[in-house]
Amino acid sequence: MRVEAGKLRDVRGMEPGAKERETEALVLDANVENLKPRVRLDDLSVYQVEKVKSTAKGETKTYVYWYASWWEGSRARNVYLGSTRKLSEEAALVKARKMKAVALGLDQ
Repeated sequence: MRVEAGKLRDVRGMEPGAKERETEALVLDANVENLKPRVRLDDLSVYQVEKVKSTAKGETKTYVYWYASWWEGSRARNVYLGSTRKLSEEAALVKARKMKAVALGLDQ
């Protein structure tokens, strides 16, 4: 938008259009700053982990859990969210976003 505003300013009679483009650029910049924390919360992965355990009778049982991972600085963080029997994928994603907000100090 700023580039367009500069080009419009160079054309005679297009000063009002240039001013309008500059105003739009300022509004977009303000929106970007407001959306940065939201984008940061969405930058995570939710996935399932299977754990196979042996019972006392020699049988095997498979348990499936939700985990989430995200980056905190230069380190990856992996967090247990809960059993797939108790949480849907959507609920696991919501829980992961809340946990990441707390971890990053973005919770409000």
